[in-house]
Amino acid sequence: MRHKYKVISGVLVLTALVALSFKSDNAASVPTNSPAFSDGINTNIRKAFLEVWQQYKPLHSYGFEVVQEQLSASTMQAQPVIDFHNLFGKKRGYRLSLSEKVLDSEDLIVGDLPEEVLKGWFAHELGHMIDYENHSNAGMIVYGIRYSLSDQYKREREHEADSIAIRHGFREEIIVAKKYLLENDFISPAYQNQISKYYMSIRGAELCPDGIAPVLPKVEI
Repeated sequence: MRHKYKVISGVLVLTALVALSFKSDNAASVPTNSPAFSDGINTNIRKAFLEVWQQYKPLHSYGFEVVQEQLSASTMQAQPVIDFHNLFGKKRGYRLSLSEKVLDSEDLIVGDLPEEVLKGWFAHELGHMIDYENHSNAGMIVYGIRYSLSDQYKREREHEADSIAIRHGFREEIIVAKKYLLENDFISPAYQNQISKYYMSIRGAELCPDGIAPVLPKVEI
């Protein structure tokens, strides 16, 4: 029997609620050490993703799928996949959706991007999923609303995704991906401005610590 799921996304709709879209595939509900790929995803994407995936061990206990589909507002989306009946529980899967082409580009095919660019992009998206682990299923609704409504919160989450990727060993790939997107003439200025506004800068990625900075205790004077 096929089950239906709600996919929690951070897209703002007219009702100011998190967008919820039905999913009728049960692949993401069964824990597996190997992600499921939708038909048509080429070997370049599979190879780059699997090499990055190996470094994100906390995600391996979840059902996970990589789906290529038409996206209207992004090139890639990292989403928790939550059984509607378990909204207030802990069970979930994850889905990475990716478009065939880079946003606002007619010439840049995602599967044809350089391997290091793909790895940096995937490392960032999986960083989002590690960040999602700090939130309950119901909490992801609040996450999505805040992400949609607050530029500051969106910047914080995008910077944290980059920071997580760097802590997982992908500093160079993150930097390569940023340089490619910000310096490529085939990327629209609007998309480049969005990247500059919300995402960690190249210099920030260079200086970002490899580990989580310790919180120093307060000292009574």
